Amino acid sequence: MVTGACAGVYGAKLTIVKSEGIPEASSFECDSSLERFMRHGGGPVTISVVPPTGRPAATGVRVQPNQDRRASEMADFSEWSSKQLQPHLPGELSGANRANTTIGTLLAGPGQYELLFLCEGPPAAELSVSTTAGAEVLASTQVPCDGQVFKAPVLLPAEGADLGMSPPDGVEARFAYKLVPTVQP
Repeated sequence: MVTGACAGVYGAKLTIVKSEGIPEASSFECDSSLERFMRHGGGPVTISVVPPTGRPAATGVRVQPNQDRRASEMADFSEWSSKQLQPHLPGELSGANRANTTIGTLLAGPGQYELLFLCEGPPAAELSVSTTAGAEVLASTQVPCDGQVFKAPVLLPAEGADLGMSPPDGVEARFAYKLVPTVQP
């Protein structure tokens, strides 16, 4: 876990440069510290906290082992979800969730879409789609969580789509989903 802090100025920038040489920067205000989870597989790392120039200021950084397993789990989930349902398609609306039973909302306009859905964890999960007003669009369907993308046509009669996702027996699962317009505007 990397913590950056500053005093004497409004804010500062925390920059982490790993062995690949790509900087990851985050600006933050000095009224609170900034904590960033960093997965480090070895190699050199440069970490700096820099205030804006022209004013005296104090900055500091602390690096310590992560004690909160949720930060590691969130980093794993973020990495997993960014790799699912590729490539990015024009006009797509996408989301990802990690839960036992959840609803994911996509702010899609009325129209014809292709739904792409993927789950991981349990053997299968229930999937349903309705408008945000509650009208059923796709009846509850059992989808295998076998690494294959489930595809279905979806006609949204009104704005907004709620995807209901529920694995059996309250088991936690990861879900990635997107709606892709079948007719481009």
